[in-house]
Amino acid sequence: MADVTTETTADTTTAVTPSEPSGVLDLRPPKESVRAELCRLGLEFSSADGTAESWRDYQRGVLATFDDSGTSVTLTDVKTNLGRTLTLDELKAVTRIDTMTAAD
Repeated sequence: MADVTTETTADTTTAVTPSEPSGVLDLRPPKESVRAELCRLGLEFSSADGTAESWRDYQRGVLATFDDSGTSVTLTDVKTNLGRTLTLDELKAVTRIDTMTAAD
């Protein structure tokens, strides 16, 4: 009979502790944030490079970029490369983004 060796290692995964006693893990961005406003407008996360994030709405042809401070965001029409930089308060007032790709 061959020798059987059992090796026990420490679990290196990080335990997730819900912030609510209900056990629900809420992965939504903070309500008062650029991320929350971009989600509201239909954009989705695209990429991050360590200092900035890019979000996109592929159907409308919109690219949004913002840095780690999250105080302002630049929205750009990817077809024309025309864009505008908005503060969080200005972004909250936006109800729709029209581009060359999509205008309601």
